[in-house]
Amino acid sequence: MYKNREVFAVVLAAGKGTRIGFDKMLYKIDEFEVVHHSIKAFQDNDFIDKIIVVGGENIYEVEKIANRFSKVCSVVKGGETRAVSVLNSLEKVNGGALVAIHDGARPFVSQQVINNAIKGAFDNSAAVPCVKVKDTIKQSEGEFITQTFERDRLYITQTPQVFNSDMYKQLIDVYFDKYITDDAQLFEKAGIKVKITEGDYKNYKITTIDDIKKEKNMRIGHGYDVHKLVEGRKLIMGGVEIPYEKGLLGHSDADVVLHAVMDSLLGAMALGDIGKHFPDTDEKYKDCNSMNLMHHVADMIFDKGADIENIDVTILCQKPKLAPHIMKMRENIADALHCDLNKISVKATTEEGLGFTGEGLGISCHCVCLLKTSN
Repeated sequence: MYKNREVFAVVLAAGKGTRIGFDKMLYKIDEFEVVHHSIKAFQDNDFIDKIIVVGGENIYEVEKIANRFSKVCSVVKGGETRAVSVLNSLEKVNGGALVAIHDGARPFVSQQVINNAIKGAFDNSAAVPCVKVKDTIKQSEGEFITQTFERDRLYITQTPQVFNSDMYKQLIDVYFDKYITDDAQLFEKAGIKVKITEGDYKNYKITTIDDIKKEKNMRIGHGYDVHKLVEGRKLIMGGVEIPYEKGLLGHSDADVVLHAVMDSLLGAMALGDIGKHFPDTDEKYKDCNSMNLMHHVADMIFDKGADIENIDVTILCQKPKLAPHIMKMRENIADALHCDLNKISVKATTEEGLGFTGEGLGISCHCVCLLKTSN
């Protein structure tokens, strides 16, 4: 319905970091630079066709970071103000496209916020993500309050702010002011209504050192799964097909490892379990590849603002020997969760011939995960 034209993203990374005292775009969060996270959000978005990155005095470093992403089509030099930087970037945007303009200092933007704004602009030509003001806002003259604003009508604007690029370019000739602080002001000056779309309080802008020091909460999840071994089924664990005379019985591919991992992630974020999201009463999940389900679970937890700190998996299996397949399992899980391999541990142990798994009747798996979240 919505994808009837090109969509460009412009990531603004030219700021000097005057208030924070250093170049915040190059500051590393979870092993990658702030601007890396901002670009990646648009690289991963299905609406975005091309990305333009705007650098300043840091353009050499920004260009190296931008080169990591296939959708980046251009890195341009910014100007003395934000508005001038946007103006420079628009020269690279094709006619008829939508343009999503994003502050590179907002590295925690979610896919939902991006999608909301883009859909809003498809419908209305101009859309801006906003969140409600939580505090009472006063106006003053000198040291004295002169007015209290009605809080229910006040919003904090965020990015990406998304516009019809042809409209934007036309408005520049009449209403451009190099000191405007966000792009919606240009449309407001022209009397064009700007659609408010749902933002996210986690999509904050890094401006001062306190923004970087914001503490992350830690959430722990535990997952457990068990399946019976039967003849006539493939044995698939951790997304790896393992040669063996038997396989695990289940509605899907019965990947006991990925099922335990998914349940631990969902549990950590209080999102239920895989039975809730992928019920065995639904035929579309019959014999399905659990790696596909894993990608869905990853999207769910990332949309909730979670990052993987580490995952620890223990497989209880008498036969076959799993050591040759452990590394590939780790790689598959890390790839699905977009995290470093060193955050994923997979171990296998026997039960010395004891119990259900020890007798070779089935295989079970435990998983514990640690997630970082901003809420």
